Amino acid sequence: MDYKRYKNNRISSFPKWVIVTFTIVGSSVIGGFLFLFLVWAGMFGPVPGNDDLKNLHQQEASRILSADGVQLGTYHQQNRTTIRLDETSPKLLDALLAIEDIRFHSHNGIDYRALGRVFVKSILMGQNAGGGSTITQQLAKNLYPRENSRGLFIVTDKLREMIIARKIENLYSKDEILELYFNTVSFGENTYGIEMASYRFFNKPPDELTLNESATLAGLLKATTFYNPHRNPERSLQRRNVVIRQMEKYEFIASDVANNAIAEPLRIDYNRSAFSDNLAPYFREHLRKEIQSILQGGNTSEKYNFRTDGLTIHTTLDSRLQVAAESAVQSRMKQLQSIFDREVSSNPIFGDNDPDVLRVWNRSEQLMALKQEGLSSQETEEVLHTPVQTLLFSWDGYQRKKISPYDEISYYLSFLNAGFFAIHPNTGHVLAWVGGIDHRHFQYDQVLARRQTGSAFKPVLYASALEAGRAPCDYQRNMLAQFADYDDWTPQNINEEYGGRYSLQAALAQSVNTVAVHLATETGSDQIRKTAIDMGIRSYLPEGPAVALGTAEMSLLELTTAYTSFLNEGKSVTPQFITHIYNNDGELIYDVRDQQQNVSVFGYPVSEDLNLIITPSQIDHRMSTRTAATMTKMLEKAVDEGTGYSLRSQYNIQHALGGKTGTTQNYTDGWFIGFTPEIVFGTRVGGSNNRVRFKQFPAYASQTALPIAGEFLQNIGANTALDSQPSRFPSSQINTPFNMQCEDHRNDRVIDRVRDFFTGQSSDEPRVIGDNDEEESRNIFRRIGRRFGL
Repeated sequence: MDYKRYKNNRISSFPKWVIVTFTIVGSSVIGGFLFLFLVWAGMFGPVPGNDDLKNLHQQEASRILSADGVQLGTYHQQNRTTIRLDETSPKLLDALLAIEDIRFHSHNGIDYRALGRVFVKSILMGQNAGGGSTITQQLAKNLYPRENSRGLFIVTDKLREMIIARKIENLYSKDEILELYFNTVSFGENTYGIEMASYRFFNKPPDELTLNESATLAGLLKATTFYNPHRNPERSLQRRNVVIRQMEKYEFIASDVANNAIAEPLRIDYNRSAFSDNLAPYFREHLRKEIQSILQGGNTSEKYNFRTDGLTIHTTLDSRLQVAAESAVQSRMKQLQSIFDREVSSNPIFGDNDPDVLRVWNRSEQLMALKQEGLSSQETEEVLHTPVQTLLFSWDGYQRKKISPYDEISYYLSFLNAGFFAIHPNTGHVLAWVGGIDHRHFQYDQVLARRQTGSAFKPVLYASALEAGRAPCDYQRNMLAQFADYDDWTPQNINEEYGGRYSLQAALAQSVNTVAVHLATETGSDQIRKTAIDMGIRSYLPEGPAVALGTAEMSLLELTTAYTSFLNEGKSVTPQFITHIYNNDGELIYDVRDQQQNVSVFGYPVSEDLNLIITPSQIDHRMSTRTAATMTKMLEKAVDEGTGYSLRSQYNIQHALGGKTGTTQNYTDGWFIGFTPEIVFGTRVGGSNNRVRFKQFPAYASQTALPIAGEFLQNIGANTALDSQPSRFPSSQINTPFNMQCEDHRNDRVIDRVRDFFTGQSSDEPRVIGDNDEEESRNIFRRIGRRFGL
């Protein structure tokens, strides 16, 4: 018998669907085991070994210290202390088990019955049945947070947490697990652990919590913002009552006790300052990413976990400058918001079914919590427009008001916001960082937000012109021009005055738009881009003359850092956040001085010795020291005589100071970037989007951003613990070869008429410029300038 033919006949006798089914099932099983192995091996996130899990009780918070020795906060144990299980109220434990994990004492870390319910209701029936996570799985999530919670990563995170949960169950008793959970769980508002939450919301230790208070905190865990008893008391009350009914259902309390408890109103004794880390919250959030990069990038000899290993992190931030900056932002923004509220009270920005409001709602924790409860789209829509008692942030303190979630979103979107950033021009040490008006309600960091820069970009343009051979006392015509190739764009001056010629230094000081645009066309996009790169700018610069007026979008961090090149001999610094890190034994594990600075803050590699910035297509050197010193002098003139003069006249700042304002189109954003010999600082004021802006009040940067700078300088001047700022710039920062003693403005009508003759255009009407004659006009201007010595 031919065995091979016999084998093939046996196989071919099976129906094809059987073979296909077995192939699919077999591949799925093998793929499933492989996928599970990859999760177990830590390919999708950390899966700790038994040794790591045994040391959970020895975890120690890492401390963050300012450059002047003030503790800014801690990591992992932020607002958290460790207590024993017997130091909590038994009612709290009952409430937690009733609402979160009733079979906690009978499962091994994974509740298969709950998972079956989730599978049937959520997957087969399309209903929301919750996540099915046990307390042990939630503990695993608290200890080893998710890095990405979308798509496939949700599945991998769930599996990873199950694996960790099983390991925890094998190492700890049920009471030990509950104790770990109570000491690590987040209650929102940057509050971790039951003791911190007990003092935050009820101002008492956790062993004194009543039934209602225990139910409130247990209910809060489902959605820490949506059910926050301070901000959303009505929702919190409803959730509290759900917990009490669950306690009644599982016979933790009798029915009459439950009824009496539900009949009581929600009472809290809110204490925001309890164990609070209030200073520099935006900086600390950004610092967290920097620390992760250092510890995961092979910069230390051993592996450390900054959340658990008790590190001491020394930062560059100066707490005194930080306090001065935060105070200045709060003071000015309170005034501006008052003016803005009066303006929009009769003409609200956001109307019914506004797409910006709905976009926030669709991403909100509130909507997610409602969907998890199984509410339909129609029901969530009803919640969106139903007023409830809510605690709202305001500049006059929190206010309780009955308002719908839709109107609450509109309310917060209608706030003006601000950022402030300060850096040392030589070391790159970040000295102050204010990312917004209140981190609890406005977590998007305004220091990192990208916006158009307005005239705050002009120093980059003028530095480009100097690099191309121009001088501060060169004169440029103040002439209207219409750019045919850019939809007949006609840039205008704020004062609508034209004619004559400005010296370049005066045009910058007075922020003359027409001069800047003509200077940009003569200098050329390539030179402007080259100088911007030399100054450390990595944002895209659009083509065309409008770049002269700051149409490029960049962050406050990026533009402020670029200004350091003026004070640092043309070399832009790389922002530094951390100076050194010690482990919990006091051993130095990281020193920034030992690290090769081979990556700039904006993502391009640099050379440590020459600071050569390597772009994808070219290598550019630093700006010339001549240009840097000249720009320092020109920007000092902008404060002494130009758009920044109110810093001298109104805020009485008399020490060495330079800077430039910038107002974007329609008063959308106001900028001020300034510097003393030892500090470069920047501030920007604007709304959550371009619709949130002044329309009646003339919100120039001199009225919005510059006052923050003025108050900041006043605050540091009033602090006797800080050294006074130098009265003059040192010679190394202003050693320019140019003669800068010249008239600001000339009204020579004869030369104007000669120019008109050569260009064929009257000086009384806009000159039309297009592609064909732009280079020709540029050459004409140069020839006339040489002929008349202009």
